[in-house]
Amino acid sequence: MTWNLHLIDLHTHTTASDGTFSPAKLVHLAKDEGLQAVAITDHDTIAGNAEALTIGREIGIEVVPGVEISADSPFGSIHIVGLLIDTEDEKMESILTELREYRYKRNVKMIDLLVGMGIPITMEELVVISGGDLVGRPHFAALLVSKGVVSSYQEAFNKYLKAGGKAYLDKKRLPVNEAILMIKNSGGIPILAHPYVLRIKDEENIEANIEYLVELGIEGIEVFYSEHSRGDEALFADLARRHSLLVSGGTDFHGDVKPGVSLGRGHGNLNIPYYLLESIKEMVA
Repeated sequence: MTWNLHLIDLHTHTTASDGTFSPAKLVHLAKDEGLQAVAITDHDTIAGNAEALTIGREIGIEVVPGVEISADSPFGSIHIVGLLIDTEDEKMESILTELREYRYKRNVKMIDLLVGMGIPITMEELVVISGGDLVGRPHFAALLVSKGVVSSYQEAFNKYLKAGGKAYLDKKRLPVNEAILMIKNSGGIPILAHPYVLRIKDEENIEANIEYLVELGIEGIEVFYSEHSRGDEALFADLARRHSLLVSGGTDFHGDVKPGVSLGRGHGNLNIPYYLLESIKEMVA
């Protein structure tokens, strides 16, 4: 279905991290859905970008190379999306490799916890489900569902995988200043992802927190997001205007892991215009 050839999605995930669509399949879907551009922003890895860029050139859709970084800030864990990064940046790849190695060790410990509870799972099974090199909690959830341990992804997270769950272990994150600097040093644009999380955590101090990130070098904010209300969009658009931040938008598409979120459309609430990407590209021209 094609609704508008000038729409985009600047926040998506593939099997390179915790999505269920390969980079090629995701780009083909973007083309089928009539998007003009799509960004690949996998968690702590740039591995999916090369395949996506190749397919994009072949079928005629713009692919924006990107990444999503988990970062620690004084006001809790936040996510920074990097757009238009250099996918051959060796320094970035070195940092991301270290994060992935820590994630692997965490996953081994989580497997041990689950096995200790009488739930037989293996890393090999998780890798098969992930379809890639990066195993995350959604893959644990999928495996627990497939084994009949739980009846749904939500039950898996509630009982075992979310903070406070029986098998939950936190992951390593970069300090937010280092995450922003890494993206900028790679030639990319650092964007605060899904800022509604900040509003939920600490609505009273949200502007001060945005100002803190601006001082560190954040250059944009994800005004349009699947879980944002119209009120959220208005709030973050106003903050973007007053702090001279670029406006971005994306669905956080993960495929089957988030079945209610459609590529380019979110929950049916998104129509992200291409001119936002044009403004972002002007910053790196």
